[in-house]
Amino acid sequence: MSSAAWPAVELPGTQARRLRAAANGTGYRVNVWLPPGPPPPAGFPALYVLDGNALFGTFVEAVRRGSRRPDATGIGPAAVIGIAHDGDELFADALRRRDYTPGPPAGEAAPGAVGGAAAFLAFIADELAPLLRSELPLDGTRQTLFGHSLAGFFVLHALAARPQAFRTWAAISPSIWWDPAGLHAALAAALKDAHGPRVFMAVGEWEDAVPPWQREHPGHAQLVARRAQRRMVGNAQALAAALAGWLGPAQVAFRVFPEEDHASILMIAAQRALRFASA
Repeated sequence: MSSAAWPAVELPGTQARRLRAAANGTGYRVNVWLPPGPPPPAGFPALYVLDGNALFGTFVEAVRRGSRRPDATGIGPAAVIGIAHDGDELFADALRRRDYTPGPPAGEAAPGAVGGAAAFLAFIADELAPLLRSELPLDGTRQTLFGHSLAGFFVLHALAARPQAFRTWAAISPSIWWDPAGLHAALAAALKDAHGPRVFMAVGEWEDAVPPWQREHPGHAQLVARRAQRRMVGNAQALAAALAGWLGPAQVAFRVFPEEDHASILMIAAQRALRFASA
């Protein structure tokens, strides 16, 4: 059988755009999915997902399945907007380091260009979100920003920079090690008088060590040393406690997922973040 007889699979209800940000001149791929059926009077809640080439389809399928039975899942219908660096890479590492960071890492040499977080946030908050709200039935009061790893660090930085830009902030396995003192100080200053932000943070049990399935791989000892220095779990626990103090315990949820590592946590954390955003 010829492969030509097999049409490409597409996600129903999706559309793709390529936009060039005025804030930094960079091209981005933006994928959008709207739930089927009529929107609520105020529009659909909007979930903005960073690293969209890797995670857009994951979230579309999670919302499609979960929102069929909100009574059973706690997940309601929501639009999904995936933001990716233009191109086909799942993770454009060099551009991620530039766009997701406000400056160089603390105690380490900067790995290439860094410090573009302000411009990237301006693109999302001042260009992309208003554009989409002008064209699509989206509820500007129920927006969520989701990021994992260095993108999770960006979510927390964006929370400090513009706490009212989103209603819900989901930072999964955030790379707080990049600048823990700077991030903590920025959040403390921004959130002492903030009202309304809701924060979901999560890490995997094995992120301060090494999971069993990696222990026989080459480089095990170096990975253990690096993780001990970066304190992914400890940093996240401490910052979540501080956030609860600034925003109130009801506004912050923090989870350590057992038997999960930095990469494997994503599928579980996505479902939990969706439920938190739906509340």
